[in-house]
Amino acid sequence: MIGDAKMITEKSYKLDTYGNLETNLNNEITYVSPVFCKRFNLSGEEMIGRQLKTVMKFDKRTNKKGVFFTLINSVPCLIKIFHQEDKNIIQIMITGDDVSHSELVSFINSMEMKKYKKKTVEHQRYHFEDIIGNSPAMQRVKELASKIATGNSTILLTGESGTGKELFAQAIHGLSSRKSHSFIAVNCVAIPDELFESELFGYEPGAFSGAKKEGKPGKIELAQNGTLFLDEISELSYQAQGKLLRVLQEREVERLGGTTRKQVDIRIIAATNRDLKKMVDKGEFRQDLYYRLYVFELQIPPLRVRKEDILPLTHFFIDYYNRHFDKEVSYIDSTMEEWLLSYEWPGNVRELKACIERGMNIVEKDTLSLDLLYIQTSSNHASSRIASNNNTTLVSLEDIVQQAEMQAIKEALEQTNGDKMLAAQKLKIHVASLYRKIAKYNLKIK
Repeated sequence: MIGDAKMITEKSYKLDTYGNLETNLNNEITYVSPVFCKRFNLSGEEMIGRQLKTVMKFDKRTNKKGVFFTLINSVPCLIKIFHQEDKNIIQIMITGDDVSHSELVSFINSMEMKKYKKKTVEHQRYHFEDIIGNSPAMQRVKELASKIATGNSTILLTGESGTGKELFAQAIHGLSSRKSHSFIAVNCVAIPDELFESELFGYEPGAFSGAKKEGKPGKIELAQNGTLFLDEISELSYQAQGKLLRVLQEREVERLGGTTRKQVDIRIIAATNRDLKKMVDKGEFRQDLYYRLYVFELQIPPLRVRKEDILPLTHFFIDYYNRHFDKEVSYIDSTMEEWLLSYEWPGNVRELKACIERGMNIVEKDTLSLDLLYIQTSSNHASSRIASNNNTTLVSLEDIVQQAEMQAIKEALEQTNGDKMLAAQKLKIHVASLYRKIAKYNLKIK
């Protein structure tokens, strides 16, 4: 359809119809032409009696001559409705004397973007008041974030894993002038190099084998006039960094297989739990991209340096799981409180949440106690942490998940004699993800 539109010149053509249908005054379909059924691969018998709105998805726009923009079986179309005394006649057209090429292309692009935004947009859900923490360290960060939120400059969020970087990204978006537009989150570590361009830049129909026949807008286009959040940006390959840099410099994006560039107006918020400056010094991260990102750095403090926030967070999570698990916990015992405040929390808020969730699953009274958080482990499991004087051991949920993941990868590689492609298929993950996990866990492959 888009290819057809590009072949149309700016002037209008005579009406080129693709069939028609009729409805009664209640908008129930009473007749469907054979041409319509063939063009849109629909059964006329099945359509009779249905409401018109179940077949056509109308756009709100219409021109002064009563031409409507609509989708029929996912195909963008222009229709014209003729009202008669006892029925309505809906005529389907691609372009005509009433419709210019620019209107058609504008409509197609609009409907295409709406379709993909509905599937992929990560709506901004959090505001600064949702970020729990009144410690001096957290107050300073929130105050600075509130100030820079109103501008358009790029922001780099740094901090350990689990500190809440995406919460800050969403809160910044919600306080900006872009808040009524899209917040698009991209997890850079989850995108293999070979898919980077198609995911971020999008592609035209037929750009490569397996591409959607209608093409696809990239995450950058979907973020138009809004915010693009690049999480774990440090995990992008050097080559991908260069492609991203070009977009940031030129503020233009070209789809794979395309011949034209589109202007983009987006704000970039990036996040990482690594030291990008050290990566630059080691040649692992592009210096020019680093300085593009390093306009404002916002360091999110770890939980261990804002211990005043631990108990408020604990009670917030207890209230949350009370609602979700139908519990009535109101208290924590003194031993648990002492432990919460003395523990270092290497997994930060994410680990605290998992810890409370574990206890809330099995608590039976109105008080959460330390013994409910324990998971006994044998010596061959993940390293345990000392939790109290009785030497009961506590393992974070993150440790348990990582240990299980390591074991699953080892077994898959053993069963496939080290064939990483087959192992990835058995694990139902992309082979690029498997390589990253092997490196992450420093697994030795025989």
